[in-house]
Amino acid sequence: MLPPWYVHGPNKFALRMHYSSRTIWTSILFFLFIVTPGALFAQGKFTVNGRLKMESGDLSDARAVVYKDGVKERTITSGLNKFSLDLELNANYIVSFEKEGYVSKKISFNTKAPAEAISGGFTPFDYAVSLFKQYDDVNIVVFNQPVGLIRYDERSGDFDYDTDYTKSIQSQLQQVLEEVDKKQKEEENSEKEKAAQAAVAAKAQAKAEAEAAKQAAAKEKADAEAAKQAAAKAKADAEAAKEAEAAAKAAERQKAEEVRKEKPPVVPVLEPEPVLAEQPVRKQEPPAHKPAVQRAPEVHPGLLSKAVVEEDGRRSAEPTIREEEPRVEMARTVVQHETPAPPAFDGSDVVRDEELIVEPSRVTTVVTLSTGDRKDEYRKVVHKWGGLYYFKNGNTCTQEVYDREARDEQLAGASPRSKMD
Repeated sequence: MLPPWYVHGPNKFALRMHYSSRTIWTSILFFLFIVTPGALFAQGKFTVNGRLKMESGDLSDARAVVYKDGVKERTITSGLNKFSLDLELNANYIVSFEKEGYVSKKISFNTKAPAEAISGGFTPFDYAVSLFKQYDDVNIVVFNQPVGLIRYDERSGDFDYDTDYTKSIQSQLQQVLEEVDKKQKEEENSEKEKAAQAAVAAKAQAKAEAEAAKQAAAKEKADAEAAKQAAAKAKADAEAAKEAEAAAKAAERQKAEEVRKEKPPVVPVLEPEPVLAEQPVRKQEPPAHKPAVQRAPEVHPGLLSKAVVEEDGRRSAEPTIREEEPRVEMARTVVQHETPAPPAFDGSDVVRDEELIVEPSRVTTVVTLSTGDRKDEYRKVVHKWGGLYYFKNGNTCTQEVYDREARDEQLAGASPRSKMD
């Protein structure tokens, strides 16, 4: 009977060779024992050489726990792929092979042997254990007990498997192993399918990344081209603005030169208004007798009144004093060349338009007064070089005429209409 705790599946043939070679090796050792007694056998010890294999995974975090007579003796965590134990005779040992997520397996060693056998020593015992993953729907109660029992065999005179024990659990172990094989195949197929899906996903992802990189490169190129065009446009706009500014400055300089060369308009020189000096009034002397008051003749309204002293040949005569007319009225009569003021507009019928014309060399205010068929135009021209001129209906006029006739406060009740050029 083959020990089920060894490697199952494709490695069963190797196990059979190991088991059959056991008998041959025992015969050879028996012959050597006769020739060289005690030379090749451990005295008072039973040496076991073990190997742990994992059907999937590696030996990391795996361990072998050694129990002697039910008491934990030691734990081996390294070198489990090949290790040796020297077991004392006349004791019961259990070696438990464990790893998280895997089904644990136990091997039992009963080292009790006859005294005559002990004196001759025993052959080192080699064995191997494989662990498989634990599955939720697989009953593993059978693995709570040792999967193999090694004890002294009187027929061979050495330690070997207890075949009766193996037969007692063989059917249960075989059923579990078949279920495990099925699960392993399903898992293998699932892993293959997952690997295929992962390969497809990786290929799709690589394609998507390549496409994204291509689009990113295209976008980067487009952005660079747009930035280049924007920079070129900004440069062209800046140059155009610079040229326009230069042209404007040149035009302004040209206009200024034209204004400088322009002959200022002839402004009529108004004769100054004559101011008549007041005649001194003689100091009145007390008359010898009260003279008769005579009426003085009327004088031109533009002349100042004078104190006229009538002399009748007597120094005691009293002069007659006339009142002086207002100077404004006199000034109006003196200025003979000024156009007579037109009759005043009736404010309720007058329509007043005002327009401001701003030019580089001058600013012109145009005021138009309209009523019925009558229309008068007034202009106030302020030159940049400081000249100030007033016009009425195309002819020059004084500021007084402009202020008196064209200013809006003079036309109370007029309808104003102003516009800016």
